[in-house]
Amino acid sequence: MGKKINVFLLTIFFVLFSLSTLVLAKDCPVPDTGQTKCYDDTQEITCPQPGEPFYGQDAQCGNNLHSYTKLDANGNDLPDTAPSWVVVRDNVTGLIWEVKTDEGSIHDEDTMYDWDDAVSYCEDLSLGGFSDWRLPTVIELSFLIARERYDPSINTTYFPNTVSDDYWSSTTSASVPGYVWYVDFYDGYMALVGKSYGGSSHVRAVRGGQCGPFDNFVDNGDGTVTNTDTGLMWQKDTAPGTYNWQDALSYCEKLILAEYDDWRLPNVNELQSLVDYSRYNPSINTNFFPDTVSSTDIPSPAYWSSTTYVYDNEDVWKVYFNTGGLNHGYKSGYYVRAVRGGVTESSTTTTISGSTTTTIQGSTTTTTVQPCPAEEIYGEHSEETELLRYIRDNVLSQTPEGQELIRLYYELSPVIVKAMEADEEFKEEVKEMIDGVLELIGGVE
Repeated sequence: MGKKINVFLLTIFFVLFSLSTLVLAKDCPVPDTGQTKCYDDTQEITCPQPGEPFYGQDAQCGNNLHSYTKLDANGNDLPDTAPSWVVVRDNVTGLIWEVKTDEGSIHDEDTMYDWDDAVSYCEDLSLGGFSDWRLPTVIELSFLIARERYDPSINTTYFPNTVSDDYWSSTTSASVPGYVWYVDFYDGYMALVGKSYGGSSHVRAVRGGQCGPFDNFVDNGDGTVTNTDTGLMWQKDTAPGTYNWQDALSYCEKLILAEYDDWRLPNVNELQSLVDYSRYNPSINTNFFPDTVSSTDIPSPAYWSSTTYVYDNEDVWKVYFNTGGLNHGYKSGYYVRAVRGGVTESSTTTTISGSTTTTIQGSTTTTTVQPCPAEEIYGEHSEETELLRYIRDNVLSQTPEGQELIRLYYELSPVIVKAMEADEEFKEEVKEMIDGVLELIGGVE
């Protein structure tokens, strides 16, 4: 019996993986910021518990944690203990990055370029067995920032010889012709500078499929919008009014929207993933987020993140949706758009809605989800749906692996059902997958 159940779990995992590939095909997952400490308005504090002031900030919600692998001159993996390496793979985004040196070559940390030469440098580069290097986008550079450190704000274990200064991106400003975005690796700040007269800046080449724009959205028709590139679900409308940071955290923690109660304030990477750098005022897809505050007539048209600025704990990172800029500022007076998805470390149960409610002890996420793809295909009280519920409650929920599969299934469910409603052929593909699971269930004793 044990062997059959293990085969069953593997099959369920395969189905979930297939569904996630079909529906939530992520160009590049949004990596965690790396922030590990909690703060109040002025200083570091012990991370609060649910219901306490300042609960729900960046350090308490981690997903896609930074992970890197050193590669040699031929692009082969090296152990973390390797004393020398040529390039680094980001295991979350899949991007491969140039490693700077201090020996006076073209890769030297102090070598600087104007923007046109920076583009040419990357395109002409042959390194680590690869020749398809390019200048990174501003999103890619920003996602490389480690928000728990500064000077430099990067993981120096994998990226030594990083100068705490400006680095060029390939992302041209939509609002100011002739300007381009750069990222400052002293603290993670980003701003615009002229391509032709911005002087020289540093370069770190990248290769791999481009991260973003994260522009595939589904309006769920219930006040929420799902980004199928990132898997995150967003509050469609801006929260009413403005908030100080503590109240912004509290608003999201207490929010119940579309029957979900696990909303939170987004970290700065998640918030930046909403930016569309091909637009300005606002720099977001207004078909899905029509009320986004961006007017330059407003003193601070910025949205809160949950990520504190570690150089000065009185500040927090925020995103301006007039241009897409990212900066830090005092913890008072900005706008809020809540998000859900990822891991909430302090939660202890998972509640899954459907005809049957299952509470799973020991889980790290609180998820209340409806509808269910199986119900959509077979009917709420069908023999097939009842059998799947029985296996969920009496087999999967009994192991940590099964609990995680349940969580993932219901996390994907709203988007899967939405896609099935829009595409009958896709619905048939999902049915075939679940039919395969049902056939296997028949052999579980």
